[in-house]
Amino acid sequence: MFSLRFIFSLLIMPAFLFAQKRTEKDTVLVSYGFGRELSFSSPHFLADSTGSETFSQIQKDSFSVAENNFLHLMDHPSGSFRYWIKFNLSNASDSTLDVNLYSGYSDYTDLYFLSEKHPALHLQGGRLRRYHPDDALANEVSGTIPFRLLPRQKGTLYLSIVQHSVEYYFRDIELLDKNQLNAYVMADYDSDTRFIFFQALFQGFLLCQLFYVLFQWLLIRRNEYLYYFSYLLLLALYFLSKYEPLFGIHLLFTKYPVLRIYLSKTFLILPYFFYYRFVRSFLEMPSQYPRLNRWIVKLEYFLLCYSLFDFLFIVISFNQRMQALISTFVLIATFIISASFIVYMFRRRKALVNYILTGSFFVGLGSIIGTIFTFMSDNLHLDTGVTNIMIYPQMGIILEICCFTAGLSYKSQASEKEKIRGQQELIEQLKANELLQTRLQHIRNKIAQDLHDDIGSTLSSISILSGLAIKEKDSELSLHTIAEINAHSMLLMERMDDIVWSINPRNDTLENLMTRVKHFATSLFEAQNIDYEIQIQSQISLARIPMEYRQHIYLILKEAINNLVKYAHASMAGINIWFDDRHLTMEVRDNGRGFDALAQYRGNGIYGMRKRAQQMNASLELRSDPQTGTVLTLTVPFS
Repeated sequence: MFSLRFIFSLLIMPAFLFAQKRTEKDTVLVSYGFGRELSFSSPHFLADSTGSETFSQIQKDSFSVAENNFLHLMDHPSGSFRYWIKFNLSNASDSTLDVNLYSGYSDYTDLYFLSEKHPALHLQGGRLRRYHPDDALANEVSGTIPFRLLPRQKGTLYLSIVQHSVEYYFRDIELLDKNQLNAYVMADYDSDTRFIFFQALFQGFLLCQLFYVLFQWLLIRRNEYLYYFSYLLLLALYFLSKYEPLFGIHLLFTKYPVLRIYLSKTFLILPYFFYYRFVRSFLEMPSQYPRLNRWIVKLEYFLLCYSLFDFLFIVISFNQRMQALISTFVLIATFIISASFIVYMFRRRKALVNYILTGSFFVGLGSIIGTIFTFMSDNLHLDTGVTNIMIYPQMGIILEICCFTAGLSYKSQASEKEKIRGQQELIEQLKANELLQTRLQHIRNKIAQDLHDDIGSTLSSISILSGLAIKEKDSELSLHTIAEINAHSMLLMERMDDIVWSINPRNDTLENLMTRVKHFATSLFEAQNIDYEIQIQSQISLARIPMEYRQHIYLILKEAINNLVKYAHASMAGINIWFDDRHLTMEVRDNGRGFDALAQYRGNGIYGMRKRAQQMNASLELRSDPQTGTVLTLTVPFS
């Protein structure tokens, strides 16, 4: 029984079920499936312009409107009118006749049958009447009103039609027996199989996407999924309002049919509000495109306010024609504005933007085409040649969902790559921090070693010499010892000054290092009356060397300058410092007496300079000749 009910319920738009030719008398009253057992008189027509007369008053009125005039009125029905049709009906047989009356696709239909010796019959129908569970499925799907004629029963049938909405169809008053009704229902089902299949596929696709987006939101808790879920839910409700009987269910709109009128445009406009919010959140527009974001926010609030206005307007006035006219222009304007946004965003040439905006274009285009065709059909009564207008917005939605899914996959991959890149950067940063800590520890160890070797030994010498000065009674020897203490103290102060300078972060630049070397050399050369020339390449600050190399470079140059002043007996000295893309080169030269380089290597000064050069992976070259003097060249590679 359920499968049969489902098959019957797959029928839509019952207004077009019975497009049969009229009888040879060209009357609106026809019968199908009945023979001579059912007889009826010519119908009479009445148009109650006030719509307020009671049935008792109607019985007394003269049904004097001509049939052609009545049909003309029915082509453009007014919501304030109540249209009446009256005819005599009799059962000429000895059997009970089950009759199904079809009066077109209208909002409210009332059937009154008055018969002598039988109680008056009053039945109600129409697409805005609430669903009754006792209604037969064929009558529910076709919109027919079933009633029964007892054997030899005759009487007068009054039919009242009230039409408020624009979705309306009237052609004939048809009287059908049960077999003929079922035949028409099945014939209509067979002719619309492809459309029914598409609707079932579309609704299933939409439902699956709803659950998928809801699941994503429950996992990630990002606002864009909640906005997209609300957008899809409103679309599902819109198509449910159109095709709820198609699936044999009675959830909302068959129980409260007037909601189809009240919410028809709300379900078309409000999804735009949530879709814009989804796009803004998904593309991170507040931070990425702040200017465009401000414009879209204004459009969102306009759509929200218009949705509220539209709902109140239709509830109060029930003027669907004016509502459709306003909403059509609003949707066209929204589509044009959206198209400008799409062009603006496409120019940014970002893959994620292209996915989402392509989907937005598809859903907007499908919606505007469907809106235009609906307006032309319902309000201008133009034949558009399109039977299933809803296919256009539905195809747009399907394409948009595909684009969204592809965009979501792309964004997930991009997020994963960004996460991996962030992890790699963190690992590299940790390695750099570890290397920095190693270097800092090395510097600390070096400073401790320097303090122990130089400062400690010098302080020990000062302590010993101080003791000797106290013990010595000879003033001359005592003065000599004090002089040594003074020399050691000066050396100690100089070494302390070097260490303090090397650990001061304000002296981290190579430019500061060269300035200190220049100052040290200048003071010594001038004290010994040595002519000198110091050349340092401009923009020396562009050269980059490791922080721990500064002390090594300074002490090597200091030792070389000290040796030049003390031992070279030179009259001319020079210092050249330059760099290229790969090396920093420092040269100290003089025109002194030279020395035996091999013998000097055994001394602590040259040995210490070579050891410091090795720690920098630098090269130290000494060239000395008694005729030309000495040249020391230190070449430090960039790290």
